Amino acid sequence: MLELRDIKKKFKQRYALQGLEFKLNKGETYGLLGPNGAGKTTTLKILAGLISSDSGEIMIDGKPYNWESTELKRMIAYVPDEPFLYSKLTGEEHMHFFADLYGIPARDRDKKFDYYFKYFEFESYKKELVESYSAGTRQKLVISQALMVEPNIILLDEPLASIDPLVARKFKLLLRETVKTGMIAIFATHILSLAQEICSRIGIIINGKIIVEGSIEELINLSAQESLEDFYFKTVMKYDQSD
Repeated sequence: MLELRDIKKKFKQRYALQGLEFKLNKGETYGLLGPNGAGKTTTLKILAGLISSDSGEIMIDGKPYNWESTELKRMIAYVPDEPFLYSKLTGEEHMHFFADLYGIPARDRDKKFDYYFKYFEFESYKKELVESYSAGTRQKLVISQALMVEPNIILLDEPLASIDPLVARKFKLLLRETVKTGMIAIFATHILSLAQEICSRIGIIINGKIIVEGSIEELINLSAQESLEDFYFKTVMKYDQSD
C-alpha cells in the first residue's frame, strides 16, 4: 500500500504541493489529472526519490519513505516525461545499467531483455547507440527498463507521448496484466481518454492539492456527465471560477 499524508513542496515563492494526500492499494492504476503546473510531475519526482518534500509523510507498506530510503526506492520505477539516457550506451547496455541499479541477477537478464525488445518492437536497436534512437524508440527503452525490474510501484509521466498507436496499445495491455499481479501504477497524463481507458481511479490535482477523486464510474455518475472529459472540464472550470 502507498499513502501520502499532507505533502508540501515549495519552489522559491511558489507552492507546488499544498497538503497533497491520497492512498492506493495494490493492483490499482491511479490517474493523476490536472492542468499544467498543478503538481503532477512534482508528485512523481518526490515518489521517485529525485527530490524531497518539505513536510508530510509517505508510507509504503507501513514503512516511512523518503528520498534517502535506498531499499524502498528499489520497489519503485519511474518513467519521466523527459527521459534522460546515456547517448553513448547501446540499448542493451542501458538495460544492463538499469538492472545493476536494481540488483537484477545476471542470469535473469537475457530473457527479460529479449522479451521487452521484441514486445515493444525495437529488437533491431538492441546493439545500436542510444544517440541514434528516435524519440519514440527512446521512450520504448525507458518503459522497458521500468517494467523489466518488476517494481511494486511504477510512476508514469505522460509515457505514451511519442509512442506510435500500435505499441501504445501493447503497452496498455501489458500494464493491465502487470497491475493484476499487485503492482501500483500512478499515471500522470493530459490525455483524458487514456485515463478513462486504463485507470481504476483518478484524482484531479489543482494548485498542489487533490480536489476530487474516485473511480471513473463514480465521478461520472455523481456529476451526471457523459464522460471523464466532461467531468474534468466542468470541475476545473468550477474551481477556476471559485478563485
